[in-house]
Parts: sequence; C-alpha cells; structure tokens
Amino acid sequence: MAAIIVAAVAVSVAGAMFADYLAHPDDLWRGVYHDRNGHLAAGMNFALAVKTADPLWFGRQLLAMNGWGPVHGLVLALAFLAGGVDHRIAILPSLAGWVMTVVLGAMLARSLFADRVLGLFAGTLAAIWIIASPAFRLLGSDVMLEGLGAGFSALALWTWRQARADPANGAGWRAFAIALTVLFFEKANYWGLVVGAIGLTEALHHRGRWRAWLTTASRRIPAWRPRWPIDLWSVACVAVSALVIGLFVLGPTAIDLFGRRVSLYPPDNLATLAYALGFVRVWMLWRAHRARFRERLGAPGRNLFYWHAAPIAISFLIPRRLASLLLYVGPANHLAGQGYDPAGGALLYAQGFERAFSAAPWSAWVAIGLAAVGASQWRRYPVGGRAIFVFAATCAIAVVVHPLHQARYLASWIFAVWVCAGAGAATLLDAAALRLRARGSVRAGAAAALVLAFAAASTGAPISSAARAADGRAASGLSDLALVRPWARLVIGQPTIGLATTVGPSDLFLWTLEERCQCKVQIERPWTSPAGTRLDAERAMLATVAASRAERWVVIDAPGSPYNQASLGFTYPQLAGVVDAMALQHRYRPTAVVPLPGEGGIAKIYAK
Repeated sequence: MAAIIVAAVAVSVAGAMFADYLAHPDDLWRGVYHDRNGHLAAGMNFALAVKTADPLWFGRQLLAMNGWGPVHGLVLALAFLAGGVDHRIAILPSLAGWVMTVVLGAMLARSLFADRVLGLFAGTLAAIWIIASPAFRLLGSDVMLEGLGAGFSALALWTWRQARADPANGAGWRAFAIALTVLFFEKANYWGLVVGAIGLTEALHHRGRWRAWLTTASRRIPAWRPRWPIDLWSVACVAVSALVIGLFVLGPTAIDLFGRRVSLYPPDNLATLAYALGFVRVWMLWRAHRARFRERLGAPGRNLFYWHAAPIAISFLIPRRLASLLLYVGPANHLAGQGYDPAGGALLYAQGFERAFSAAPWSAWVAIGLAAVGASQWRRYPVGGRAIFVFAATCAIAVVVHPLHQARYLASWIFAVWVCAGAGAATLLDAAALRLRARGSVRAGAAAALVLAFAAASTGAPISSAARAADGRAASGLSDLALVRPWARLVIGQPTIGLATTVGPSDLFLWTLEERCQCKVQIERPWTSPAGTRLDAERAMLATVAASRAERWVVIDAPGSPYNQASLGFTYPQLAGVVDAMALQHRYRPTAVVPLPGEGGIAKIYAK
C-alpha cells in the first residue's frame, strides 16, 4: 500500500513536470552540441525505421550505438510509436525513470528495517529527498540518459536484494540478471557502478571465505603447469591482442597494401578480432563442459550467465563496440585541458550536490550526516540491503577519480545517498524512542510529524541556476530550432541533403528534418576538425561538394555568439571556411537566402 501511495505521488509530480515542459517545449533545445540531440535522433531513427518498415535502417542504427547503449533510444522509440514522432513527448522515458527512482528508492529504504514504522519513515524521507531535488527533476524531464539510468540502477539493486533474500528462487535471479542487462545497454558506466558495489558487498560479507580461497589458490600456483600444445585459437587471440597493444603504444600507423595506404590506427576492428578469437575459444570450452558447467553454477549462476553475461559477451562481437566502450568508460574520456584532478572533482561534486541537487544547502548536509549515521549501523541491515551503502560510497569515489567531471554525473546514483539518509533518520528515531521509552503510537506520531515538517521545508524551492547548469539547460535565449525551421520546407523531400554550418556538427539538424518529414533523411556534411583552421574547413568543404550526390545544399552562416563553442574547438573564424568554399565552387548555384532570427545569421540554399 505504501508503495502505491508513493507511486501515485510520483506520477502526479511527473505529470506536472510534463505539463510544464509542454508549455514551452522549444526552450529545452538550447545548446547545439548538447548530447540530448544525439539521444533524440537515435530514438527518432528507431521509430521511423519501424514506421517505414526499413529493417536495414533499424539494424544500422542499432549497430552504430557503440559508446551509448541502445536502450534509451529503443524506449524513446516506443514512446514515439505510441504517441507520434514529436519532440514534445521526448521526455517521457526520462520521466518514467524518475518515477521508478522515487518508488524504488522508497522501497529500498523501507526494506532495511523489519519494523514497519521505521521502514515507512525511512522510505518516505528518501522519497521526499528525491522528489525535492531540483537538478534531478530537470534531468528527469530531459532527453538525457540519467533519468532512465537512475531508475534502472535502483531496479538492479532492488532485484538483487529480492534475489539475495531467496537464493533458491530462480525467477528472482532471472529478474536481477535482466535488470543488469538492461542497465548495461542503457549505459555501461551505470552498470559498472552497480556491479562493483554488489561485488564489493558480497566480498565484505564473505571476507573470511575469500581469505581461505586465496590461501588455497596461492598454494596451488607453484604446482600449475601449462598444458601443451596450446590451441591455435588461443595463440591467434594472444598474437592479435599483442598487435593491438603495440599499435596503441606506437600511435597512428599505416601500411601499404597492394598499392593502397591502409591505416591501422586506431585498431578498433583488430580489438574486435582479438576478442572474437578469444570468444570462440571460450565457446568451445563451454560446449565441451556444458553439463558440468550448468551443475556447478546452480540456479543463480545459470540465470546470470544466460540472461546477463551471454548477451553482453555476444554484443562485443559487433565491430568496434569493445574498443569504443573501453574508450568511453576509461580514463582517456575527458575534455581537452582536463586531467587527473581528484581534489577539483571532489569540490565540483560537493558544490553540485549542495547547490544543484539539494533543495537547500542545509538539506545536503543533513542528508550526508544522516547517511553516515545509517552507514554506521552496517551490520543491522540484511545483506541484500547493504549494497545501497556500498553503492553510494563507490560511486562517490568513482566520479571523483575519473578525469571527466560534470555535475550531472551525480544523477544516476545520488538517490542512494538519500536512501542511506532515510535509514539514518530512522535509526536516530528508533534510538530516541528507546531512550524515552515511547510507545509505538507515540513513535508513529513523531515519525509522521517529522515527515510533514521535512516535506514542508524541502518542497517548493525554485529551480536555481546551479541546477540548470548541472542539466546543461539554458534559462533564456533563442531556441536552436530557429536554426532549422525557417528553411526546412525548402529541402524536405530530397533523398539526400548537403549541410554545412558555421556552428559545427550536431544531430539537431538531423532530427528536426526527420520530425518534419516523418521520414529518413540522409545528410552529407564536411568533416571539420576542432583542431583545424579556416583553410582546413574550406578544403574539407570543397572535397565534400566535389563528390556530393545531394541535389540541395544548405549552408548556415551564423556568426552569433550563442553558437561559438571555443571550449570544444568550434568557432566562427575557423568554421567560416565552409562559406568560403561555397563561394569558390561551381557545382551548385545559390537559389535562396533565408534569414535566421536572433544573431543575424542566414541559411543559403544551393541547387545543382
């Protein structure tokens, strides 16, 4: 019953958030380079591929999602297929994830206590903290991955808690395995944090058993001898892996093959080949010992293997997926100029939690203090509930030590801190009741009064500039849709469109055109490097135009300051080379000049 009440409140708040977005849907789309454009384009491509019965397009889109997983795009596609391909409903998946986080956060806190009053008190406080968070509400009404990421992270922790409570229940372990798999294909970073927390929780719980196992294993190592001959699959896997490592050490490398220059760097496809060779060897081993393997794993292990490990392992056979994923989640993923700065990361995330994710500074510090109180009672909680504390701690450490720091990286796991804080508050309430020898009714009344007071103090705070910054959401300014709408009608219907801009590459142009025509749009564009010069942009544009198959070209010349992104290397003085190139070429002639609102930009339409 309590979960139903929390769900009803969460859905009501989510409905208000959706209505607020619908009142001004274009305001979200400020920031040409923002990742939300890519996430929306992915979902739109999936939906339109289904609507137009184009399985090849669907498959290509699925295979192209190497860094980001396909789950968010597929869920968004379902929303589009149900409600129409329209950016005004694009936030529905994130809203669903936000509701999931509120409900599951309350349930996780509730499950930590056998006493009903204490559990309800902890769960209600956790739900209030989650609902009241300004930045989390913004990210929950966006098209980013954080909303669903938090929801699926909470779901994985909840299903693990349920499976752990009843190890003989195969259905529970299957639900946990599926939840983990969905989380992995939502975003591998989130999956790694949850799996790491659960693994560490089990290691801490069985630390005596681990010590015994390590002691036994260390005694067996001197007696181990390799078995010869080693099969060719293993030799080939090791050889190709060594080549991949060598190429990463050497850097950009190319060879001449049959008179053609072939680049070997980055060795993404070679990494996939090395993995595939190892995969075949492991598969052969599994086939040979399948019956024994299934027996030794037991019901939990079998479900985790078939419903979780196997789908992930198979997905790495997709070309370039393994290398792209390792690059995406590894330490090399950071902006230019950023480096290893744990102190700076800790400060940024502390300020983000205090100013963006908390309704007020006092709420942040109360949450941290109560979470510490809750963690101090580690042994009091069931093993399945301890992972939430380990999850909060490991996530806090992980985001600090990773070189790429952004306040929104709190969003996928910060609910765990509020769950821990709810547990800490319930612990203090229980201690106070015992000291005062309060009866059950008095304790329940005190809990209700505290909940009402906390809800009144936490809700109703306006969205701060820090919360908007964490979400990457501008509070004012012209919508980026104004860069497309004035000229879109002049090119719709063309099977291929050429597009060059002085604002840099963005999926904004793709999804806005596809939304307008409700069809597939092929866009040709020059490859302009952030490190290039104006002359480099001109040369790239001339080469692209010379080989173009497009009947129409659109060149957006927008010198205004909102579209200059010096931090990313995209500036007007550099990208204006595409405008220079169109003045020099003779394949296409200008047919229209369309003014763009705002900063005095124009869009020139060219035809053969």
